[in-house]
Amino acid sequence: MKKTLSLLLIVLITATSFAQEKNKSDRKDRTEKREKFKSFYSDLTPDQIAELKTKRMALALDLTDAQQKEVLSLNKDLATKHKAKIEAWKAKKNTAEKPTKDERYAMLNAQLDEQLAVQGKMKKILDNDQYESWKKSKKQMHHKFRKKMYGKRR
Repeated sequence: MKKTLSLLLIVLITATSFAQEKNKSDRKDRTEKREKFKSFYSDLTPDQIAELKTKRMALALDLTDAQQKEVLSLNKDLATKHKAKIEAWKAKKNTAEKPTKDERYAMLNAQLDEQLAVQGKMKKILDNDQYESWKKSKKQMHHKFRKKMYGKRR
C-alpha cells in the first residue's frame, strides 16, 4: 500500500512538472512571435501598413478599383493616427504616470467615437454584402483578440 501510494505520488509530481514545462515553452514561443510581429510592423510606414490592409480587404471583400482607392485613403488616415497614438503611448509609458479615471473615460469615449466614424465611412464605401462581410470579420477579429488576451486565464 505504501509502495503504491508513493509510486502514485511520484508519477503525479512528474506529470505536473512536465505540464508546467510545456506551458512555459508555449508562452515563450508566443512572446517571441508577438515581438517578431511588432518589430515587423514598427518598421513599416503608415502608407505601407495602409496599403497592405487595403489589399487584404480587397481580396476578402472583392473591392472594385474605386472602392480600393477610397478604402486606401481611409486606411492611410487611420494608420497615421494609430502611429501617432503609439508614439504618444510609448512616451507616456516611460513616465510612470497613470491616467485618471476621467482621462481613461475620455480616451475610451474618443476611441469609440472614432470606431463609429470609421464604421459610417465604410458603410458609405461598401455595398451591403461587403459591409456585412466586413462587420463579420471585425467581430471575429475582436473575439480572437479577446480569447488570446483573456481566454486562458479563466
